[in-house]
Amino acid sequence: MKHFLKDSIPFTLFFLSQCLLIIGIVQLYLYIIGTTLRWDVAIYLLILPLICLLLFLCFRFFKFKAYYTILSKDDAVNEMPSPPNNLLSIVKRQHEMQTNQYVSEVEQLKHQKEMEFHFIQQWIHQMKTPVSVMHLTMQKEKYNLPEDFHQSMQEELERLQQGLDLALYQSRLQKFDRDFHVERVSLKEIVRDVIKDFKSSFIRNQVFPDLTIDESIIVTTDKKWFRFVISQILTNAIKYSKDDSDKIHFTSDVSFGKTVLKISDTGYGIPPQDISRVFDPFFTGLNGREHRESTGMGLYLSKEICNALDHDLSITSKVDQETTVTITFR
Repeated sequence: MKHFLKDSIPFTLFFLSQCLLIIGIVQLYLYIIGTTLRWDVAIYLLILPLICLLLFLCFRFFKFKAYYTILSKDDAVNEMPSPPNNLLSIVKRQHEMQTNQYVSEVEQLKHQKEMEFHFIQQWIHQMKTPVSVMHLTMQKEKYNLPEDFHQSMQEELERLQQGLDLALYQSRLQKFDRDFHVERVSLKEIVRDVIKDFKSSFIRNQVFPDLTIDESIIVTTDKKWFRFVISQILTNAIKYSKDDSDKIHFTSDVSFGKTVLKISDTGYGIPPQDISRVFDPFFTGLNGREHRESTGMGLYLSKEICNALDHDLSITSKVDQETTVTITFR
């Protein structure tokens, strides 16, 4: 109603100005012939057109009511009502054309996205096979190869494996609602399994885990996705460890009905200007540029996964002292 009244203001003002103009002309004519217009007649000449105007506006409001009602809503308009005049017929026709074009483009993009998703999934799984074969070959030929060469190749294979896992989980995150299973699991068991996967990385970098998590702590999460989050955090902790770093600490606490997991290292730390952006996609920061190459996607995906699982992920750090990643199970 208010939109209709707002649109009717210019027309109403113009109508009233014309009524006053006519009354003024009549008054001027009567003045010329030597008489005057009585006030009651002038008021009658003004009220009668106003009644006609009111009836016209009521008729026009009920005619356009459907449009004002549907267009005043905040939701998107899928279908326009029957147009009451030629102008709105043109508007409706243009709206339908644009809607059909938009729907067609969206369906095309969805189809392309679906094809890209399946291609990436298939490609990653195809790449995992030769990586696994090369890893087994390196283990088999461990004593027939120079130690430095073997360690270098082993490290490159691990980086390749981690890159494939990163791409795999990034593509799966788009369909997270189809690929997760929440269950109650032992927090220490999950962390211990991830630590086993990084055994060679710990030995190669001379950094070792310090696991002090109570066996009785049970959390509700998706085991597969949460393992990926721990893996990314552990990858960064090892990657940015210093020469004198020797421990990565895993601690937990239960207070006020919430379980908290903390992963702390004594590496390079995160500069203050970077700490607020570590969860941004493709952000590598000063450490990623100075020490080792980084994709800037690990912490971003970890944050997105924790949000989807209703876990809270945060980071605190002191340069050249420590970095602590805290995961709160709400």
